[in-house]
Amino acid sequence: MSFDPKNLIGIAKELCKGSTEAHYRSIINRAYYSAFGHIKNNLPAFYSPGSSVHQDLIKSLKDSPLVNEKKAGYKLETLFKKRKEADYDYKNEIKQGSCSFTISEAEAIIKLFDNKESVE
Repeated sequence: MSFDPKNLIGIAKELCKGSTEAHYRSIINRAYYSAFGHIKNNLPAFYSPGSSVHQDLIKSLKDSPLVNEKKAGYKLETLFKKRKEADYDYKNEIKQGSCSFTISEAEAIIKLFDNKESVE
């Protein structure tokens, strides 16, 4: 049985019950990987020849002829930057408010990606 990365959103929501900066950083991480993993698993013929599968996936989305995939790419890029800050930038404090935004953004990215109706 394979794992559906969209389930990570539920973990992020459970972590919202916590009130430490470690919770907030983990929420951002889980929300990002929910959207990233869902798209990576469902993007036909995605191949990452570069050193960053994250950047390659984002570029692939941004270059898509599908408007919703393009929008998802730009949103995922913003979430990727937030995830990198949460995972590696320990000097800047992560505030609780950014957590609910991150979860909402991850859900919006998944919804955009799954809606293939918009074409340029």
